[in-house]
Amino acid sequence: MWLGVVGDAPGDLSLDGGGASRLIDSGWREWQTGGVSRLWYQRITLEGLQPGGRYPLRLLEQGVECATADATTLPDRLPAIDDPPFVCLVGSCFARDRDAVGAAGAAYAGLPAGVRPQVKFLCGDQVYLDAPYPKFQLTHYGDDDLRAELLAAYLSTWTQAGGGGGFSEILRSGATFFTSDDHEFWNNAPRGTPTVRNSWTAAGRATWHALATDLYRTFQASQPHASFLVGSLAFRVIDTRVQRSEDGSTFMSAAELEGLAAWVAGLDGPGVLVLGQVVLADRGGWWSRFKDMGLPDFEQYGEFVRILQRAPHDVVILTGDVHYGRVAGCTLPTGSELIEIIASPFSLVDPRVGGRWHAAPDGFPSSAIPGTLRCAVWSAPDHRLATNQFATVEFAADGPRVRLTVRAWPIPMNGTRPSGTAVFTRTLQ
Repeated sequence: MWLGVVGDAPGDLSLDGGGASRLIDSGWREWQTGGVSRLWYQRITLEGLQPGGRYPLRLLEQGVECATADATTLPDRLPAIDDPPFVCLVGSCFARDRDAVGAAGAAYAGLPAGVRPQVKFLCGDQVYLDAPYPKFQLTHYGDDDLRAELLAAYLSTWTQAGGGGGFSEILRSGATFFTSDDHEFWNNAPRGTPTVRNSWTAAGRATWHALATDLYRTFQASQPHASFLVGSLAFRVIDTRVQRSEDGSTFMSAAELEGLAAWVAGLDGPGVLVLGQVVLADRGGWWSRFKDMGLPDFEQYGEFVRILQRAPHDVVILTGDVHYGRVAGCTLPTGSELIEIIASPFSLVDPRVGGRWHAAPDGFPSSAIPGTLRCAVWSAPDHRLATNQFATVEFAADGPRVRLTVRAWPIPMNGTRPSGTAVFTRTLQ
């Protein structure tokens, strides 16, 4: 569990929940700006919890409640087809300045009890460190000012609350896994972009990237990947942004790619792969070097495709980034299915980059890659949502197989409860 205290050093804090109370009087780390500690944080492991449980938590300062949350633990197996499913939320792209009323958090809080997620996968752009435009284009920020600006973006997003909503409502309820995308840094990071003056020099990019990486490790994912099992259903969360190269060769380290290959090869049942950019995509071409390079624009994408095409079981990809919802897939050369589920955005950063749905390319890969076969790709006809949204993905055991159901949830802007629609169902093996 992540704890953060803004401002003065933490006082007499205790945490109640999970059948115990514990004093939090040490273990704090600091994030400073201008030589002054602005954030105190730590991660705490709660012991003795049971699988598949939900535990209310209370943070107390000198005995007075100052914050609440609830923790969920992973079940040790998938529920049967007739029982409530194991539910995961998929979402990405939260522009805090475009959701002043906290609609995304209110929609999450308004989910019916039967479809509330045990696990959330936030697939990149949880913060927009380079927004609003043209703030960072007009001004070059010195190191101390940049530290303050980037930290402020996280704090305003992570603490957004009020009216039963706000992004903090999403963060404090249930388990959360994070992966990053470019706006955890700046548009098209690590390459320079016209909209961020600090990115126009190698030194400026290096400083910003180091600060943003530190903040990402502080607030979001502390490790480059995460893996877990729920019965025979295997999950792996990877990052394709933090370690990508400027020259277009790689989007993850060699060690991380080798780890992914071992995970795919070792699947004993269906797998769920979570990442920050779309896999079933066309190359962006020369222009992508200035706009935003997708995975197919990197040399490493070839080996990435070869790894997926050797999958011995079905693989479900959960991702975001592109500002619409979609379900698409193909049959791999092994006979396994590859199914990609996109949910984006929580809150659209700019109307000029949203509102348009796109079908997946006709083939995977869309361009010839040595050592691969081009697999025919379909796009689900019942899911073409291009507005603020998230998705829930339900899993249940269907004998030795796994039943998958995808529900799309448009985010109401008027505070009403969200209404979800089942847009795709498939049995995985």
